[in-house]
Amino acid sequence: MNFLQNADEPDHLRLPSSCVLCDIAKGIGPEFDTENYVLFRGRFCYVVLNAFPYAAGHMMIVPYAHEGDFVNLDSTMLLESIDLARAAIDALREIYNPEGFNFGANLGRAGGAAFGDHIHFHVVPRWLGDTNFMTTLANVRVIPEALSQTYMRIRELFQAG
Repeated sequence: MNFLQNADEPDHLRLPSSCVLCDIAKGIGPEFDTENYVLFRGRFCYVVLNAFPYAAGHMMIVPYAHEGDFVNLDSTMLLESIDLARAAIDALREIYNPEGFNFGANLGRAGGAAFGDHIHFHVVPRWLGDTNFMTTLANVRVIPEALSQTYMRIRELFQAG
């Protein structure tokens, strides 16, 4: 709600002095992961729900390494990112049956990355006609499911697989 209430403020995406993606990477314990919507922790990357989703199930794959330049990611990190994206797409297909996906990264602040200094990849389920007048006229997103519900549904599949 804080994000939505302050969306007109020029600094509404100003990051804290530390990197929030690094803070989540360092978090310990199941309670921390639940509070921060971490779905899975791999060896080089973790999967987390986007706190400001474009659609129900919008996930991010985040390398543990604080790196903003895609070309500097090492091959093992990239390979795990792709494997986790595949797992994310499989889980989203099973739960939401989307008709398509957006998968990729916004590179740098100018490229649309809210966290320009820490690369991350988005996996967003999509349906034909899923954009509507709310986004265009009111700059508002309509998400049909609470983030906590989305988290519990998807987390079960990640834990099982």
